[in-house]
Amino acid sequence: MPFYGMLTNPSNEILSEISKIRDLNFEYVEIGIEGPEGDPQIINKKKKEIMRLLSNFEQKPIGHTPFWIDLGSDCHSVRNAWIIEAMREIRTGKKIGVDLINFHANLNGMFYGEKRKTLLDNLIKSLRDIVKYAHKYNVRVMLENVPLSNGIHDVVEFKYIIDNVDSLLVHLDVPHAFTSGGMDSVFRYISTFRDKIIHIHWHDNHGKVDEHLPLGKGSMKHQDIIKALKDVEYNRTVTLEVFTSSNDAKASADKLRTIWQK
Repeated sequence: MPFYGMLTNPSNEILSEISKIRDLNFEYVEIGIEGPEGDPQIINKKKKEIMRLLSNFEQKPIGHTPFWIDLGSDCHSVRNAWIIEAMREIRTGKKIGVDLINFHANLNGMFYGEKRKTLLDNLIKSLRDIVKYAHKYNVRVMLENVPLSNGIHDVVEFKYIIDNVDSLLVHLDVPHAFTSGGMDSVFRYISTFRDKIIHIHWHDNHGKVDEHLPLGKGSMKHQDIIKALKDVEYNRTVTLEVFTSSNDAKASADKLRTIWQK
């Protein structure tokens, strides 16, 4: 059985967010290491209180970085700055017990056709540096697929990145994959990366945009997805990224547990 967690809302005070997640009986916290309230400076300042609260959970916290980080930028100075920021987030996460941290397969710029490979290769270069740096701190790095957008949501492109960065793991956002091609896309992600999926995000949508709805409010076939994950023996962490309310996130986690036990 997987472990279920919830992501802190970086717009809210971080200690109250962690306490709320504990009160909802989640098994771990996914820490949003981003401003305004999850900024590394704030996390470092509140480190002792954060560590005390996190000690009440069964599982270690997971690190979640801003989705807009541009590790594929064709502007060298900008890309280098984001690498430095990524390294700061790794250090910050490690200080509060994080040993698994995500980055997003985000891309920016009007690079189409063959020119798009420039951004893909830049992302690979950036992630190689980040993974190597994280290894010094015994932190594992995973890449999250993004929803239908200019970013990397297609399985083929995503595989190109994963195959070219040693030790890079897969953070599967199931509903993001659903926006990229429905249930077929979800199943392709699961079958392609079955041995590298280390963490999962779950919510619901109608297959067009990233809505972050409670389970059952979109059109995803959750039971079929769980069957596919059980077939590859996935039993790690699942974060409920339901943004309508905390109670909706809790109810969605309960639904997943029920289905998974069948």
